[in-house]
Amino acid sequence: MNDQPSQVAKRHSTYALIILVLINSINYMDRYVVSILLPGITEDLSLTDTQAGLLTGLAFALFYALMALPIGMAVDRFVRKYVLAAGILVWSFATFATGMAGRFISMFAVRALTGAGESSAHPSGVSLLGDYYGQKFRTTAIAIFQMGVPIGAGLGLILGGILVERFGWRQTFFIYAAPGVILIPLILMMREPVRGASEGLTEKDSENIMSEGFWTKVRKILSLKTLIYHYIATALIMFASQGFSMWLPTYLIRERGFTEEFAGTITGAGYLIGGFVGALGGAIIADRWFRRDKKGRIKVQSLAALLAIPFVFIALFSTNNAILIPGILMAIILSIAMFPILSAIIVDLTEPQDRGVAMALLLLFQTGIGFSLGPTVVGWISDLTGSLMLGLLVLPTAYLAVTAMGLLAMRHVIPEYEKVQEKIAGYHTS
Repeated sequence: MNDQPSQVAKRHSTYALIILVLINSINYMDRYVVSILLPGITEDLSLTDTQAGLLTGLAFALFYALMALPIGMAVDRFVRKYVLAAGILVWSFATFATGMAGRFISMFAVRALTGAGESSAHPSGVSLLGDYYGQKFRTTAIAIFQMGVPIGAGLGLILGGILVERFGWRQTFFIYAAPGVILIPLILMMREPVRGASEGLTEKDSENIMSEGFWTKVRKILSLKTLIYHYIATALIMFASQGFSMWLPTYLIRERGFTEEFAGTITGAGYLIGGFVGALGGAIIADRWFRRDKKGRIKVQSLAALLAIPFVFIALFSTNNAILIPGILMAIILSIAMFPILSAIIVDLTEPQDRGVAMALLLLFQTGIGFSLGPTVVGWISDLTGSLMLGLLVLPTAYLAVTAMGLLAMRHVIPEYEKVQEKIAGYHTS
C-alpha cells in the first residue's frame, strides 16, 4: 500500500494542496467576517440577539449542511475540481449580495446561499487529499488544508475590523466577494487523482468499484459504531467552538468596551496564531500517536476538548487583558486542534468511493446541528436573560460531552478500521 504519491503525483499534490489551502482560507474569510460586522448589522437592521444568532448560525449552517448531501454524492461521482469551482462561484456571489441586504429576511436568504456554496469546499477538498496522501501523513495533509480555517478566520476578523471602521459593513462584504472568483481558473488547472490512489488503487481498480446509491452509502457508513459516536462528537465540537467564535467579538465590544478594530485584531490574531499551532500541532501529535495506536487520533481529539474547558472560562471571566488574551489564544488552539482529526478519522474508516458522502454526513452533524445551534442558542439565552455571558457559559459543557463520545468510540475503532482496510485491499486487481 502506498503511503506517498509518486514523484509526478507529488508535484501535482503539492500544487493542489496549496490551492486548496487558499480556497479554504477564502471560505472562512467570508464565513467569519460576519461576526466582526455583526454589531453594525444589528444596529442598521434593528435586529435582536436571537435574530443575529440565526444569521450567524442557522441561516448559514442549515443550508450548508443540507446542500452538503447532494454535493457529497456529486463529489463521489463527478470531477471534484468542477464541483469545487461551481461552489466558489455561488458563495462569492452570495457574499456580494449580503452587502445589499436591507432586511432580516433578505439577509437570512443570502447567508443561506453563502452556506450552500461553501458546502462544496470540505467534501471536495478532503476527498482529493484522501487520494493524494496516505494514512501515515493524512492528518498532516488535512491539517495543512485546514490551515485555511485560522488564516481565513484571522484575516476575516482582522481585515473586517479595519475595513468596517473605514468603509462600513456593506462595502466590506463587496470587497470580500472578489478573491474567490479570482481563484477559479487556478482550481481548473488542478489534476484530478485516481480515487483510492493513496491506497494503491489504479485507474482500472477504481473503475471496478461498484457505484452505489446515496442511501446504500449512508447505511454502510452508519453501520460503524465508531463513526456514529464520532459524528455526534463533531456536532458538539462545532456547537461549542462556533458559539464561542461568532459571539466573542460582540462580547468583547459590548461587555469589555473594546473597539471593533481592537476586538477584530485580538480574535483574528488568536485564530492566526492559535490556528497554526493548533491545527499543525494537533495533526502531528495525532499522526504519530496513530502509528503506534489506532485509537490515537480519537484520544488526541478527546483530550483537546477536555483541556479547552478551563480556557473558555478564563476568556469569559478574566478582567485582566494579560490573562484574557492568552486564555482566548489557548481556547482557540485547542478548538482548532480537533478539526483536522475530525476529517482524518472519517477518511480512515471509509472506502474511497464513499468519502464524499461520509464528509457530507460530517457536515450535516458538524454544521447543520452544531453550527446551527451554537450561535443561535447563545443569542437566545442572551435575549432571555439579558446577559451574553450566560449564553456563552453553556458552551463548555459540550466539550465535556465530546470526551465522553471519544471514550465510547474507542471501544469499536480498531476492529472497524481493520474491516474497512480489508475491503479496500479487496479492490486491487491481480
